[in-house]
Amino acid sequence: MWSWYLKELATRPLLTGMWSTAGMLFTGDAIAQQVIERKRKHDWVRSARMTAIGGFLIAPTIRTWYLCLDKIFGSKMTMVVAAKKLCADQLLFAPTFLATFIVVNNLLQWNSANVVEQQLRCDYPGMVMTNWSVWVPFQVLNFSVVPIQHRLMFSNLIAFFWNTYLAYKANSRDFTEGSSQDLKVMDAEGSTKQGSRTVIKVTDTAQ
Repeated sequence: MWSWYLKELATRPLLTGMWSTAGMLFTGDAIAQQVIERKRKHDWVRSARMTAIGGFLIAPTIRTWYLCLDKIFGSKMTMVVAAKKLCADQLLFAPTFLATFIVVNNLLQWNSANVVEQQLRCDYPGMVMTNWSVWVPFQVLNFSVVPIQHRLMFSNLIAFFWNTYLAYKANSRDFTEGSSQDLKVMDAEGSTKQGSRTVIKVTDTAQ
């Protein structure tokens, strides 16, 4: 099975990356729903959405990014080159891509711009910090010792756990609009933020 996967990765890298990453997102969301959130009723629409994001957004984007990094900084697996790629990856790509992930996940649910904005305000900073704590040490190895054709596969090893976190964090709270002119955001601890926009009520979606 493993040898077959490596052969597919070598002959059809993009397609293989797409279906394997889609599977990772599906599995990660299933674990998030059943183990972390302990949902009594599985949300299959959400799982399908996470699967589509994994296959059609995450895999092609990351593969293209890795190719761009090699083109810009070269393919030598030295610590200097790895450090340059790491800085570009974690300071430029990762924050941008996490914001894109949040936006796309909300757009696929037909959520409004206000809802997207509030999730970016509430969840995005923590997601970026968690990303750095997980991916910085891992990407040092990825850029310094792993050949480019295996980097997406290598990333998927840690991404199994990361995708569970992403699926949970992106869907664990429901940002629901109200009708008032004042903005009132309530987080899990009960704190509030007020402004002059539509009410966004934040609730935990675990059921």
